[in-house]
Amino acid sequence: MSTSPQHIAILLNSLSPTGGIERDATKCIEALASDGWHIHLLVSFPHPDMPQLLSHLPVTWHKITTLKRPPSIGQMIFIHQAQKVLNQLRIKYPHMHAVTFENHPIASIVVGCNSRRLWHQARKKFGMKANFRPVWEWWNTRAERLCLQNAQKLAIYSKTARQDFIDHGVPEDRIDRIIIPVNTDYFSPNLEMPLCERKEILIIGTNPKLKGIDIALQAWETLHQQYPELSLRMVFRGQKSAAYIKRAKLPRVIASPLIDDPREYYNKARLVIAPSAYESWGNIITESLALGIPVVASAQVPSSEVIQSQEHGQVFNRVGHHDHLSLANAMQNTLQTSATDIQSMQSRHQHIVAFQSQHLTSTKWLCTVAQHILKEEVI
Repeated sequence: MSTSPQHIAILLNSLSPTGGIERDATKCIEALASDGWHIHLLVSFPHPDMPQLLSHLPVTWHKITTLKRPPSIGQMIFIHQAQKVLNQLRIKYPHMHAVTFENHPIASIVVGCNSRRLWHQARKKFGMKANFRPVWEWWNTRAERLCLQNAQKLAIYSKTARQDFIDHGVPEDRIDRIIIPVNTDYFSPNLEMPLCERKEILIIGTNPKLKGIDIALQAWETLHQQYPELSLRMVFRGQKSAAYIKRAKLPRVIASPLIDDPREYYNKARLVIAPSAYESWGNIITESLALGIPVVASAQVPSSEVIQSQEHGQVFNRVGHHDHLSLANAMQNTLQTSATDIQSMQSRHQHIVAFQSQHLTSTKWLCTVAQHILKEEVI
């Protein structure tokens, strides 16, 4: 790249230290900055700490004023206001492109686009109520269609979602499959607390049905007497999961809020579970293994492909009935067979390091695509 930095815009509804989209976006912002880019952040609801956390990077903030509710109207206002900001920026930086980690149809680069069809199929399969917000559904469907039509390049976390888009007409050369990277320096085994000394099983997720909170409680009902030394820690935001926990009335269930540094929870866990009915990727699996912790995950979580041996954990398939028994069996097998010594923790960590080196991550992909598109336009 030239000594003068190139400029790129990133569109986000929100940006915070927690949340899958926000954390991946932050990794990409850091990667672009280290690659010599100046980043313009067009964000509606940044967490108060984020400007300070990113203050060491070449970042310019552009506050996009919109509404949180109703979300469909808020999104339309966001697109309108963001387009005005982009138009002004392009007067000075005519080759500047916009990146989105959500369905913003004014972006030319889309990271992590999800399939509405697969999302609806999952909700129907696992008995979740249909979405009764027709305007919001109309907007999401329209935004996805426009993103798929307008974006020059798209990246998808899930093999299944990528194939779904290709089957419905998206040219194969415009859509790549990537993985979300995990910082293996930050997420490394806490060897001062080996697994054999830990007393918790951990699940993180807010939506009770999509994230498998419901079947985790049912599985714990069958297992808690066999493992009196263990507790089930459930980390979530909001009241829905809390209501499930209250109704279950099970012993040794710990309810905890989402926090900026999840290692505080991970480092107490003997086992991590991710029994989701639907995921776009699933950071929890790679973070857990990077910390040396075995994982039980459903096959519906795309990152479950990282679990490649019994030492890493176990993958079970959710079919819509008796899933809690499949989860309980997988948890029991993993607790009984996965090694808890320090060497095994380090081995799991090295597995994630190797896996990431062999796959295209969102950070590598975005830096490569941004530079490639810029060169094409300058030529």
